[in-house]
Amino acid sequence: MRIISLLGACLVSVTPLTAWAVDPFGFYVGAGAGESTLQSTSLLPIQVYEHPTGWKVFAGWRPIQMFGAEVEYVDLGSRNSTYTSYANNTSSSQHASASGVGAFLVGYLPQPVPYLDFYGKLGVADLHTNISNNTTGPCGILCSSQSAQNTSNVRFAYAAGMQVKFGAPAVRLEYQGITTSGGDQSLLSLDLAWNF
Repeated sequence: MRIISLLGACLVSVTPLTAWAVDPFGFYVGAGAGESTLQSTSLLPIQVYEHPTGWKVFAGWRPIQMFGAEVEYVDLGSRNSTYTSYANNTSSSQHASASGVGAFLVGYLPQPVPYLDFYGKLGVADLHTNISNNTTGPCGILCSSQSAQNTSNVRFAYAAGMQVKFGAPAVRLEYQGITTSGGDQSLLSLDLAWNF
């Protein structure tokens, strides 16, 4: 414990807390990855609820302490699943994927420490979703059915997160969602940003 305390004291003395928040131009870029949620009820009676790995890249501008703007590309991943019903001797194959480009206004809560931020984002995303289902019945191909939905719509998007800055680099934990009629598509991600 003493060693950890000494290392922490040395780090603070070498890098003052005020220097951790220095980003004179207010610009930043970053990338992140995490677990996404893909869901849809638009192909009823087939329901989609999957958790693939998603990722994103983003760039932003924070001209003043409490407000900024951000754009991003997010890929919520894709998932292929197979389900079998032994009761009625049917099997279903599903595919779900989603990605989009978003733009946000960002608001930051005032904090007494310059290296810590809590923030929220509101904006829109041009979301592209691809959902398909293929069901095969007991008589094989003669009893099969297919359904698919390939859409691209501008949707309301939101996010909330926290950020810890270590000078130019910063680490963020963020949850973001994009609303759709079949349920919100979302991503919980760990991000790395670089401030200029």
